[in-house]
Amino acid sequence: MKIISWNCCQSFRDKIHTIFEEDLKADMDADIYVICECENPDEPHPDYKEYNKLIKELFQDNYYWIGNHHFKGLGIFAKDNVDLKEIKTRGNYEFFKIFRVNNSFNLLTIWVQDEDKEKGLNPYVEMIHDFFDDNTELFDENLIICGDFNSSTVFNPEHRVKDSNGNAKDHTNLNNKFNSKGLFSVYHELSNEENGKEKQKTFFQSWHLNYSFHLDYVYANKDIIEKTTLIEKGKRYNKDLHNKFEILDYSKWACLSDHLPIVFEFDI
Repeated sequence: MKIISWNCCQSFRDKIHTIFEEDLKADMDADIYVICECENPDEPHPDYKEYNKLIKELFQDNYYWIGNHHFKGLGIFAKDNVDLKEIKTRGNYEFFKIFRVNNSFNLLTIWVQDEDKEKGLNPYVEMIHDFFDDNTELFDENLIICGDFNSSTVFNPEHRVKDSNGNAKDHTNLNNKFNSKGLFSVYHELSNEENGKEKQKTFFQSWHLNYSFHLDYVYANKDIIEKTTLIEKGKRYNKDLHNKFEILDYSKWACLSDHLPIVFEFDI
């Protein structure tokens, strides 16, 4: 199973052709795509005709799209070998979607944004805390989480609101909650780097290399991670391991988005 998670920085309709060109196809050929900030492929907009046609060719009707504006939402697209069954959750968290995949594992897809006072949603990492607290029973070792968290320990001082246990709703304590359920950040487990001090960034504010952060994540259980190799540009990796995790190359992808795609390939 190969999952790609990418915040495409809007205009996915103009980029979907590019990512399937020959020089990028090997990177982007996957079973499931979790695309933040993409357009609604069912929108009857004259500029979306080719986009809608290509989505149908690639995925038929095997996709979900959630958004408040037709030009910017969360899309989950799957090939025909993937059976997605949405799992109901509690709370008004529209950009948190969880699926049963091939009756084998659960996949939580996330696109975290700023607060929405009208819907009672707190900002950024605090929203993930609230979703976790409202849906704790869904978090176990059978779950994989991926998406744009918009969160890092770098921003801990901005999130001092406490949860019901008296702990700050910051990234450190979110990571602790996930860990308590047997779920760990794949990148951090493989790189042995501290959160907030990552060598590989996933987001480049205004495309500046010196103003970059690690905001996009995949979480999985230790058994899967122990069978995974981290692929880094210019470095050797263990080819005996079937599972692979990779943050794609800035030099290839910065022209398309301020976020880099994350690729996670694993046996199930």
